[in-house]
Amino acid sequence: MEIISCFFMLLSSSKERRECMDIRKETIKISIAVSLAIIFLVLIVFFPRTPTITTSGGRAETINYSYDFNYEEYKQNISTLFKDLNEEKSLGGTRYQFKSVEDELLHYFPKSLQVIIPAFILSLLLGVWKGIFDYQHTNTKKNILGNGTTWLFQSIPDFFLVVFVFFIAITFWPQLRLFSQGSWYSPLVVILLISIYPVMFVARAVGVSLLAQDNADYIKVAKSKGLHTRQIIHRHMLKISLKDLNTILPTLMVIILSNLLMVEYVTGYQGAAYRLFIALGGVQTSVATYLVPEYEGGLVLGIGLCFLLTILLTHFLKLAVSWKISR
Repeated sequence: MEIISCFFMLLSSSKERRECMDIRKETIKISIAVSLAIIFLVLIVFFPRTPTITTSGGRAETINYSYDFNYEEYKQNISTLFKDLNEEKSLGGTRYQFKSVEDELLHYFPKSLQVIIPAFILSLLLGVWKGIFDYQHTNTKKNILGNGTTWLFQSIPDFFLVVFVFFIAITFWPQLRLFSQGSWYSPLVVILLISIYPVMFVARAVGVSLLAQDNADYIKVAKSKGLHTRQIIHRHMLKISLKDLNTILPTLMVIILSNLLMVEYVTGYQGAAYRLFIALGGVQTSVATYLVPEYEGGLVLGIGLCFLLTILLTHFLKLAVSWKISR
């Protein structure tokens, strides 16, 4: 008996070591990917973009824009960044004289987190429920409300979904101030809009996972015992589907962030994504001749790093859940 118990202890310890090795490998892969992403982000953000502006035509002036790559300017942009990091411990200044990049991040990024986190949770909860609904009604008349709607919302581009929601709201509820920051429901509108596609993405993943288990032997045995479909799903199938869902959590977060970039800009919700468009020169309040939109490279990098950190935390959440499930 002692020999058998020792054998099982060795098996369990080897299994734990194997799990630790897998997590360690995944952590190393994530670290390398993040490092490469940061390097790529710096190289893209500080790429020289100042055009050469000339005029011609006498009184009826014609403005000519041209661009020539300047390596020295590129080198200067990157060296200025590292100089600010080394001397000022900052990513630099902004278009506002007394506000640093960090000040703007502390002001705008929490506003985005207020909608990102609820949208992430909502997408998981509604998506799992929708996936179960799709599976239960695959071969029934309600399938059009299940897999049909999931397919439809996944087929339509996100932008058109947002425009459609705006059209419905403006047509039937014109009293709603969707483009106003003064209303208490502005964050709720953003959460709803950035969650539509992610909910369908999760529903599709869960539904496919449940269908893949449908012909498994343990499911046939459970059905032969007279268990209801709902009982079979919750007792036997859902755990495996949640394992499959856990692998796509980072992808889900990427989808939410990509939707956020569009929705904040369209609705005017002043979070980090909206501030990113301003930093890129995409949101202008006036147009002047010869005026090149001000580009805030340090802030663009800072917001990019914040979004990258959000995705990284989702990867760590995935690893933590994997570790918990495997215990």
